[in-house]
Amino acid sequence: MAVEYLGARIFLEELKLTGEIWLAKSSHGSIYAVGIDRTGFSLPVWSGNERVAEFLKNARLVGPKYAPHAVSLGVFTQEWLSDQGKAIVELQINPDGKSTRVLVMSPDEFRAAQGGKSGPGAG
Repeated sequence: MAVEYLGARIFLEELKLTGEIWLAKSSHGSIYAVGIDRTGFSLPVWSGNERVAEFLKNARLVGPKYAPHAVSLGVFTQEWLSDQGKAIVELQINPDGKSTRVLVMSPDEFRAAQGGKSGPGAG
């Protein structure tokens, strides 16, 4: 458990330093996410451009070409996570594209770690 905790702490500190969170965005404008049954999406997020690029190199995704895309941490926390249309159920923290194991946080856990509100009515 200590390794996961350390990974989450490092990730959160890196976000605070830059004020950005990184996603993989396709040439068509869609954001890379993994469907979870019918409940919503698991959204991979990264703390830096180079981490997204490494994932894209290792993951060998099929379909449109994806590239690193930065989103302001404030916009992501306050708008993206509260948008029910996006149906973000969980966040995959800095996946590397090599391993099937990944550190996961709920949107509420992420908001709480950012000092934001969580739970119903948050955002």
